[in-house]
Amino acid sequence: MNHKIYGRIMLAIFISASLIACKEKGNEETTTTENSTSTQTTAATTESDAVKAAPNNYKVLADTLGIRMLEANINPGDSVVMHHHPDNAIYVAQGGTVTFYGKDGSKMENTLPTGATMIRPDEWHAAKNTGNNSIKVIMFEINRTGAASSPDAKTDAIKVASQVYTLKNDSLGIRILEVNAKPGQAIAMHSHPDNALYVTDGGTAEFTGSDGKKQTVELKTGMSQIGPAESHAVKNTGKTTVKAILVEVYRKM
Repeated sequence: MNHKIYGRIMLAIFISASLIACKEKGNEETTTTENSTSTQTTAATTESDAVKAAPNNYKVLADTLGIRMLEANINPGDSVVMHHHPDNAIYVAQGGTVTFYGKDGSKMENTLPTGATMIRPDEWHAAKNTGNNSIKVIMFEINRTGAASSPDAKTDAIKVASQVYTLKNDSLGIRILEVNAKPGQAIAMHSHPDNALYVTDGGTAEFTGSDGKKQTVELKTGMSQIGPAESHAVKNTGKTTVKAILVEVYRKM
């Protein structure tokens, strides 16, 4: 009888100890899961910005008026961690092959031709240069969510000077124009909304404002600038053809 009682007591102690251990383990797992989730959330928040997530691949060229210009460089074999971009415009300065990985696990290999342009909606992705060439991309991030307006047909750059401005893309309240002004070529008075300019082939130009004031500007290859809405006339006063990518933003701040 004593042996039976002793056995029951030991069994009860064993069961109690097991239940306590399981509860503690469950608490530890819950705490670990919560900490892991918290860490992942914090990491995602901290690293959502492309420049912060991948400083070796992205650098800021200009940032104002709710527009940010980035230069992205990815060497063959380089990987770029998961990051976020708002709606954006892209100019491929040096093309190659890149594989993009979405947050949902999707995978897509793209060939980016040199000189290509595109407009992309808000997105998350990681990337890897899966080709043999170094890739250089100029990205124009649009951090403005206001309603998009339309260009004034009378003063729209494309309507006024279609021989200089070529429309490459038009979406999401963003336009990409290719600029090609030959030596001596003059462009009549026209207007632009807030815009970002990237010079691909430099030269010298004279700008005449709506107030009649003239200014000669040296447009250097690789020059990056963001400017407010304006009206002006332009003349290529140099000896070389000036080429540039101009991104117009038809969104209010």
